[in-house]
Amino acid sequence: MRFSRFASALLLSCLCLSAAASAAAFGRPFSIPEYTAELDRLSNLANQVRDDSHAADAALEELRGDWKVESDGQVFDVNKAAVVDQFEKLKKNSDRDTSNLLERLATMKADAQAFQQTPVDSSSARSTLTQILARSEFHQVHGPTWFDRLKTRIISWIVRMLTVAFGSSSAPVVGRVFVWLLVAIAVTTLAWFIYREMKRNARLETIMPEVLPVSAKQWRVWLAEAQAAAAKGLWRDAVHLAYWGGISFLEESGMWRPDQARTPREYLRLLPADSHHRTALSTLTRQLEVTWYGDRPAGADTFAETLNHLEELGCRKV
Repeated sequence: MRFSRFASALLLSCLCLSAAASAAAFGRPFSIPEYTAELDRLSNLANQVRDDSHAADAALEELRGDWKVESDGQVFDVNKAAVVDQFEKLKKNSDRDTSNLLERLATMKADAQAFQQTPVDSSSARSTLTQILARSEFHQVHGPTWFDRLKTRIISWIVRMLTVAFGSSSAPVVGRVFVWLLVAIAVTTLAWFIYREMKRNARLETIMPEVLPVSAKQWRVWLAEAQAAAAKGLWRDAVHLAYWGGISFLEESGMWRPDQARTPREYLRLLPADSHHRTALSTLTRQLEVTWYGDRPAGADTFAETLNHLEELGCRKV
């Protein structure tokens, strides 16, 4: 009879000691007492690692599964990645310093115990805070938006996938590498767009000087450069150069006073309505806008049409 009672008591003690581990294994949330007891067991195992090489394996077995803690009807996820990482390092080298691990476990236990304490009445402080936030300088203050919550969920999902793929200890490292890879791609893409824009601006500066007026380069030189671009198959450049050749021709003829700041439309407005050059320049201007500024494809026929309009202005092929 005594032996039966002793066996029952021993069995009950074993069941109590394994309650927290069973909770994690079967997905049931820890209660606060189970959670703090589990942290105490992990602390004991951390102290035993130096003398018992299997203590780290036992701790990692305890840390398997998702940890959740339930209190007052609320369930909280426990981030144990740092603890797992410390025990895995101890498994590889049992002589490592365990002070950081023990301090982290003690902090987790203290936080859990503090959560059970009766909260201090904060109604007065909350009322004061509400009055402060009601001021005009805080009218833009708000909590996380739906986009912020979406980003948090995406990042959490990525971390979970990395944990499954590489293990909980390497997930933070892989996550940082993944984030820096995305940053590198974004910076490279931005640099490429800036380079392309700078290259295009440099080409514009080469074709159209900003300091000198158009007529500083004779129209025959413009037309020769246009024909050279056409010979290379650069039809949009050829149309662009030929247009400025026409502007240089009219400016040399005294149609207006040289001014390097004018736009193509402003040059067109400078011609009198009854000018016999107006029709040809209007067509050249429209053709420039759709091919050069509008990025419409150009070809040999487009350039030939441009040359015909230049001849109508009075320009002859070089």
